[in-house]
Amino acid sequence: MKKFLFFIAVAFSVMSCLDGGAFSQSYTADVTFEFSDNIYHNSFKDSLYFIPAGENGITGEGFVYGNYPLVFAQKQVGGVFQGGFVMSYLKGEKDGKLTKPAAENDKFRVHASGGAAASKTYAVFYDNPVETVMPKYHIEFGYKDVGTCTPLACYVNNTTLVARKISESFKDGDKLVLKVTGIRHDGSKAEKSITLAEFTEAKDSVMYNWSVLDLSTFGDVDYVNFDVTSTNPDVPGYFCIDGYLANIKVEY
Repeated sequence: MKKFLFFIAVAFSVMSCLDGGAFSQSYTADVTFEFSDNIYHNSFKDSLYFIPAGENGITGEGFVYGNYPLVFAQKQVGGVFQGGFVMSYLKGEKDGKLTKPAAENDKFRVHASGGAAASKTYAVFYDNPVETVMPKYHIEFGYKDVGTCTPLACYVNNTTLVARKISESFKDGDKLVLKVTGIRHDGSKAEKSITLAEFTEAKDSVMYNWSVLDLSTFGDVDYVNFDVTSTNPDVPGYFCIDGYLANIKVEY
């Protein structure tokens, strides 16, 4: 039986302007979703991380990684995960293989041997087609009132479940696409897309290597949202993400 552990969400307050003096800091956030072994003692092997609902006032609405002011949103209803981000340590098969029997956790298992750049942990995003059970914003810059955030890039990949469903259901002309949207405070948007799988007479491809998605054209944004669309309704809207990079500047 797989062991499920829970990652406590880190609450933070938006910084406000202070009387007298000034503070300015610029840095690059590198969100690898890695945990420190000396904290978890390797007990999280082959596990998933959900946000505890209802414990100590935490409602399961999201988590932050490290000290970076980026909220990775999650939605729960009645303590049950509905959509958004989950952190995963589940290992898949190398080279896009699907030789192992299908398992319940394949929806949260990367279609690769592990995280990007040999990392142990990564995140899985589920785009629930029922909008009412999805977070309004998927990544939120927590210091947007006193700073700017410029996404640079991230790694993306498929999950094992998605790869299996594609192999079973995709027909000529079917396609799976991930669209990323950066949203600014004034409502303006920037978009970028990447194809996760495509079946045509000339091309039969399913992403099974971590691939870089360049987001540097977004400029400063306050929120980032993800949409997974498939021409085949049998393929669910899961994908994996790792190594999320963003330039952050805070002034107060």
